[in-house]
Amino acid sequence: MAFSGGLRLTDLNDYITPGQECIKPVEVKKTGAANGSHIKVGDAGDYYEVAKDGEETKLEAARITLNDCLACSGCVTSAEAVLITMQSHHELLAVLEENRRLRSQGEGAQAKHVVVTVAPQSRASLALKHRMSPLSVAKRVTAALKAMGVDHVFDSAFTRDLTLVESAREFVERFKASEGQVGDRRSLPVLASWCPGWVCYAEKTHAEVLPWMSTTRSSQQTMGAVVKDYLAKKLGKTPDQIYHVTVMMCYDKKLEASRDDFYNDIYKTRDVDCVVTTGELDRMLSEAGVSLENVTESGLDSLFKADSAQGHLYSSAGTSAGGGLEYVMSYAAHALFGIAISPEQVAAAGREEVTHPLIEVKAVRNLSDHREITLLDPTTRQPCLRFAAVYGFRHLQNLVRKLKSGRSVYHYVEVAACPNACSNGGGQLQPEDLSPAAKKQWVAETERIYVTSDAYELPENNPALRELIYDWFGPEGLDSQLAKQALHTQFHGIVSKTNPLGVSW
Repeated sequence: MAFSGGLRLTDLNDYITPGQECIKPVEVKKTGAANGSHIKVGDAGDYYEVAKDGEETKLEAARITLNDCLACSGCVTSAEAVLITMQSHHELLAVLEENRRLRSQGEGAQAKHVVVTVAPQSRASLALKHRMSPLSVAKRVTAALKAMGVDHVFDSAFTRDLTLVESAREFVERFKASEGQVGDRRSLPVLASWCPGWVCYAEKTHAEVLPWMSTTRSSQQTMGAVVKDYLAKKLGKTPDQIYHVTVMMCYDKKLEASRDDFYNDIYKTRDVDCVVTTGELDRMLSEAGVSLENVTESGLDSLFKADSAQGHLYSSAGTSAGGGLEYVMSYAAHALFGIAISPEQVAAAGREEVTHPLIEVKAVRNLSDHREITLLDPTTRQPCLRFAAVYGFRHLQNLVRKLKSGRSVYHYVEVAACPNACSNGGGQLQPEDLSPAAKKQWVAETERIYVTSDAYELPENNPALRELIYDWFGPEGLDSQLAKQALHTQFHGIVSKTNPLGVSW
């Protein structure tokens, strides 16, 4: 298991290695009486309780859930050492097996309604491995999952449109509130918060930057709200009667889904019940004897950003980080300054494929993972919007230093903990050749497939999205109180403790 690379660096103050002590290393049942026993570590790393008379009792390893990790300032950044009992494809298979059992016994009404949402970054990774188009991957994965008992297969690019629109609205509101000024005690800059690795790092080590985080949910958690609220009502079901799984590009998404902010206390259920990575999905299909090459393509469900008849999926302009920078700049340019510029133009200029008279692009220290994109006023030629894309933990550290020292000039920053953004997520498929050069080429090809294989469509031109917004939120649409509750979240700084993981035996 590999969480985002940034969260595994050793200079994080909450990092522990597998050899160090965990806050819950073993399950010790206290009797309330001092019996003089002590703990011994065996040659194989097992723990034993040694009584006064020398009798040894092997201790069971504690079962640590993702909730324990989030509540701890320790080994979440050393995921390989943690016994995670939730969020695996085995959980999905267990639910599907239980559904089959209930239906075979005439108790189908008690079966869970299973929904799987697939991220476009995961489709790109699967497309590269299986040498097929992302649209073909979408149709074959849909067919394979439904054959296994899944009821609906959706596309997180659909709800990404919703998050893009809401993120842009949030940015414009905060820009006006700050009168375009950046800095302390102001609502700018806006820091994108769709990357849970970045959010986890900020909450644990730099709570000072949390007021600048965008409160708009990620596309995963927005789909969670759609499935557990909107879809549930449409189906006449309660949220706990639906089991929602997402297929994502990184393990950090498992942590995001496990946040208490996305837990329904009334129905005791999460917006996203289980997160399966791209690699886990591919392995699950392989273990079930399913080869995507041999699966017959099926139709796509309604919450898919696609036009099957025309033979393509729709996407959003920008990198695999989600396209927030490009769309927010385009939306804000028009809303704030009356400048017409499309997300595609911003994206093409950002990749330095074309030049635009109103866009300046600068790669900081000639590094593609830290780019500054500035929109110029057409009359004065002065900067009116300063945006940046910051990918990879090394660049995140530099960004945080600038924010804390008041030297940052950005209005908006698109952030991803992984270098090369989400195409390089820890849950993505890997090449057979694991040499650095081969892996770099593999990630670049995954990004190319993600960027070039889909037709672009503006979120506001998505008729299915418009229908969902007004059907779900009523005539007020995104201005309704329900929309504010469903599409936004909050962040929580974690207070550091002095050596919270030290355990004396």
